[in-house]
Amino acid sequence: MKKVFLAFALALISMGAMAQSKGDIAAGVKLLYGTEVKNIGAGARFQYMLTDNLRGEGSFDYFFEKHDVNMWNINANVHYLCPIAESTKVYPLLGVGIANAYTDMVHNSIHFCMNLGAGIQQDLATDLAIDFEAKYQFITHHSQFVAAIGVIYKF
Repeated sequence: MKKVFLAFALALISMGAMAQSKGDIAAGVKLLYGTEVKNIGAGARFQYMLTDNLRGEGSFDYFFEKHDVNMWNINANVHYLCPIAESTKVYPLLGVGIANAYTDMVHNSIHFCMNLGAGIQQDLATDLAIDFEAKYQFITHHSQFVAAIGVIYKF
């Protein structure tokens, strides 16, 4: 029974790994919430499969103004995709970026940031997926937890 389960699990993993392969690209949008700005935001992203399981992502996030505080950040993250079913993948993420948090009194406060988190992606079709991502951004004086839900179109 254990051998049958192992063979079944390996078959599922290999089918999921074939869904994306080196050189594939995707783009998407996301809705997010940041705990430092205590508000929602929107983001855009571009993804490129570096290997069959390693994905690079560039993203821009903008948090809407609340109590005279705005924030945006530009990120470069890597995801290691781990298929858990034919159309479902989980991934840890690690990345770097720059963040700009400003109020009416302090402008252009640009800081280096590091991202650490995880996500889950569910393929809806061969070229469309949704995902949920949670990450912590380590930013000088503005560190925050960010939760996001998004839609991704695969080219």
